[in-house]
Amino acid sequence: MAPAKRQLTQFLPSLVLIYTTLFTTAVPQFLLIPDDDVLEQSVITTLLSGPLSGQDLLLVTDDYTQRLLDLDQVMEAAGASLTPVFLATQHSLLHTPRPAHHTKGTLLTALLLFHQDPTDFLLLLADNTNWNPSYLVLFCLNPNLNTTTVLSQPVVQRSHFILLLHPSVQAGRQRIYAYTSLPMQVSGRGRPLTKAPMGLWTQHNFHTRQSLFQPRFQNFGGYEVKVTSLCYDEPFLYFGGKYGCQGVNVDALHILSDKLGFKLSLSFPDTIAWGYKVNGTWKGLLGILKYEEKDLNINVLQPNPDRNSDFDYIYPYWETNFSFMLVRPPPLPQWRNILYPFSTLMWGLVFTLVLVVPSLLAYLLHRINGITDPIGIAIKIASGIVNQSVSIPSEVQDTWARVWLMFWWLSVYILSSVFTGNLVAVLTVPAFPTLINTVNELADTNLIPSMGDYGSFVPNALRTSQNPTLATLGERLFLDSDLKRSDPYGFLISKVIEGTHALLVVGDYLRYTQNKKKITRTTYLMDETKLHDVVPAQTHALHGYFLPPHDTPAGDWDPGQTVPGSRGNSHHSRYPGRLYPAAAGSGCFLSCPSVRETHQNSTLYFHYRRQSVVGH
Repeated sequence: MAPAKRQLTQFLPSLVLIYTTLFTTAVPQFLLIPDDDVLEQSVITTLLSGPLSGQDLLLVTDDYTQRLLDLDQVMEAAGASLTPVFLATQHSLLHTPRPAHHTKGTLLTALLLFHQDPTDFLLLLADNTNWNPSYLVLFCLNPNLNTTTVLSQPVVQRSHFILLLHPSVQAGRQRIYAYTSLPMQVSGRGRPLTKAPMGLWTQHNFHTRQSLFQPRFQNFGGYEVKVTSLCYDEPFLYFGGKYGCQGVNVDALHILSDKLGFKLSLSFPDTIAWGYKVNGTWKGLLGILKYEEKDLNINVLQPNPDRNSDFDYIYPYWETNFSFMLVRPPPLPQWRNILYPFSTLMWGLVFTLVLVVPSLLAYLLHRINGITDPIGIAIKIASGIVNQSVSIPSEVQDTWARVWLMFWWLSVYILSSVFTGNLVAVLTVPAFPTLINTVNELADTNLIPSMGDYGSFVPNALRTSQNPTLATLGERLFLDSDLKRSDPYGFLISKVIEGTHALLVVGDYLRYTQNKKKITRTTYLMDETKLHDVVPAQTHALHGYFLPPHDTPAGDWDPGQTVPGSRGNSHHSRYPGRLYPAAAGSGCFLSCPSVRETHQNSTLYFHYRRQSVVGH
């Protein structure tokens, strides 16, 4: 036994080494706990072949991730599921121009893979005006990285749907957990749920797109929205009601607050200046919204380059046109009714016919038959035009002359019947002068085009227009700065009724005012379509809300798209990168990826402040 023990003792270190080698090399391949890289690689391929398959995918990696993962295997999984994949590194995404559909849109999912802290990259990406993917997946491969700071970046919060996958090592085992971001909700400790857990990643738990991307804004957690608006904005806002101001915009706001769980703080200043810049500083309502920490404006406001650079808008829910209100001219004098049945040309033909036909017949009878009183014969024949009966002279016996008279009397009978019928119609319905229905016709009159001086872009747009007719109207435009809070347009409407001015306001307001002041019979609206044809991008008013700051990227306003979003940090420390609901019935949020892809024309917008990029 002793020699056997000695041999066992000699081989024991070798056995330990063999078992140690087997454990360290074979166990990760056969146990249910895969190697870290294998697990993460498996999750990515599962995503691409499962819930993310079938739609455009932008795959962005940092330098470390490129070395860590087998991207060829990832592309094979994507190809097998027919998923179009656009590959990019963080550097190439920042410095290489790409088509817009590679970086934004409702059909695009962006998958950002990173092992190192991406904060610097995200700050630079925030300046990209085209970055706004609807679906964003953040896959952190570093268990020790603070991903809460990543989710708090405003550029991340642009996306409507967000999924974060983050590994965690517990008791020597690595697991991957899923998170989303609910910046408008708070935890039991009163902290915003910037990083909200969704559970342990398993293929069973997250096998559909709906399970990956959960709604983020079903509740705003009782946040107080501070609203500032001008109450005199009929027909959408007007004085009265519980809050001193009522109308469809206030009603819509209360419906949204009940549905989304936010509180309202309403204020209605006395100013009647909507919003305009003076030496780079905003005045009026937009100045209050920008500088006095208000969140929301619910008036009718039109987008323009200045407003677009500092504010954002939700989807429009109503559209109207600018139009001119003019006085309806009085009926023409009654004594002229006798002339109205025929046009000027017709009257000329009738008089020519009366002079030529009887005179020519009388002349021929005088030359052929030798009648002695051709003038008397001509007068008797011409009297048929007024249905006067006359006796035919004995000299008119020839057949050709009687056929001549037959056609003459038939013609004058038709003419007299038509005249009589038209005369009855004219006497029944008063005749009015031709109405002015185009800007060209308006420019040719002595009427003074007028507007309230409330900071609209329209006066300057008219004066600087390349259209000579609009430029003429702009030079003649009268701006009334003495606007009364109870009736801002009272003075100008009185001037319209006097027949000296033409009032330029949005059409819905003018129609409402006509009915309210009972002047529908004495005034009319110029054909607004013709005005729109001349300046299509300037004659629509957008109905929506002006909203507080969020982080959709800034950029030039494209008339073929909706209003762009802003870029930068929210001034609210609680909500980095604010996202707000659209107007009632839109079924979407301001953070929707299509917020930059909607509609040319202006319509009622909810407006909100825009702030600059961090460190920019």
